[in-house]
Amino acid sequence: MSVVALAIAAEVLPAVPDWLPGLAAWAAAFPLWHRLGRRQRIMVIVMAAAGAAGMAWGAMHGQSGLVARALTMNTMIITMLVGVAFLPLVSVREAAGDAPLRRGRLALLRTIIGVHVFGAVINLTAALIAADRLRRPPGTGVPVPSYPVPPEGTLTRQQAMALGTAFSTCAFWSPFLGAMAVALTVAKGSSLFTLVMMGLPLGLVATLVLWVWLSTERFDHARDFEGYPVDIGGLWIPFALAIGVFAVHEWKPAWSIQPVIALLAIAITAAALSVKQGVSAAAVRMQRHVPTRLPGLAGELWIFLAAGMLASGLAALLTVFEVGAPFSRFGGFEASVVLVICTLVAWAGLHTIVSIPLVGVWLAPLSPEPNLLALAFLCSWAIGLPACATSGTVLTMQARYGIPIGTYMRWNLPYLVTMLGVSIVALNLYAYLLY
Repeated sequence: MSVVALAIAAEVLPAVPDWLPGLAAWAAAFPLWHRLGRRQRIMVIVMAAAGAAGMAWGAMHGQSGLVARALTMNTMIITMLVGVAFLPLVSVREAAGDAPLRRGRLALLRTIIGVHVFGAVINLTAALIAADRLRRPPGTGVPVPSYPVPPEGTLTRQQAMALGTAFSTCAFWSPFLGAMAVALTVAKGSSLFTLVMMGLPLGLVATLVLWVWLSTERFDHARDFEGYPVDIGGLWIPFALAIGVFAVHEWKPAWSIQPVIALLAIAITAAALSVKQGVSAAAVRMQRHVPTRLPGLAGELWIFLAAGMLASGLAALLTVFEVGAPFSRFGGFEASVVLVICTLVAWAGLHTIVSIPLVGVWLAPLSPEPNLLALAFLCSWAIGLPACATSGTVLTMQARYGIPIGTYMRWNLPYLVTMLGVSIVALNLYAYLLY
């Protein structure tokens, strides 16, 4: 919580150094080290060690400010994640209640849209809430899979994609996810409003493509699909947050958008809980949320901090060795190359939170059009992570529902290859209109 408070203070008060929230983030990270899985620990250690080596080499060659750069690189992203972590307190779970489950293609579409919209605000939690409601043990209408499943039950391929993969589609445009925070941070000068307007059509197309794919004959035209009963009345939460963010951004355009999102997310959660439960009960519930739920961000916290070190170290090495940009210009073709590289790297297992800052540092000498570059990053996040072995969605499908990582990645590839082609067309169309 001190990260949020210091990040907001650094935006409002010039006397507060911008590296101070990063120092608080590191202080919060070390007590949470034991929460990381083996795969995450290896990734963090490798990134941090490589980044430290690069910063040390840069310092030996006269560069300064490398530690401060590492401390500030991803602090605002962490700030936003902490703030958004409060939104599940007034999430889709309460909106849906115990309404009966519906079946068929329209139920499938309603489920995909519901997870997409609520996931755009409360992250993967929206998909997990729906998945926990729909999961069934093998033999209760669910085909027996070839892999062991938890006693609570698992998901079919259709359910897993309708929930986990549908969540990834909101990364094309959502202002409240790490994807947008990373894109805005790396692509300096990009516009939140422009990116949302460019990403929304892609999110819509991705939703329709996923629905059509999961309604084909392969899935018996979704006749037996049980849809999650999302209450449309619960949409006031994302709309209120979006309106507040754009209003503050219009009022103070110089402020970073991430701490604004964090502050508004906490404020909206507090207000909604106070109306429903009273001020004192709301205060108790939010106070308990800090030590019980926020430590669940340990993986994201460590990965973002280590990625900041890695990006700072790479920037130092590129400066020392005077490595230039790989292109002479940055247009639609170059943006498509960036998209393909970041996506393939993600499918190979390297999270896009690592590849995006590295690509950003490499392309910095070109001064690429920021919105075009940021859109390529958003597309690579939305398309890369559903088949990335180190992404939160894929790891959760394995740990919570017993679906092997390789199986879930293979399930997603036909849909993701289709969306990769759609995104390449969109990038080139935007570049054509731009230039």
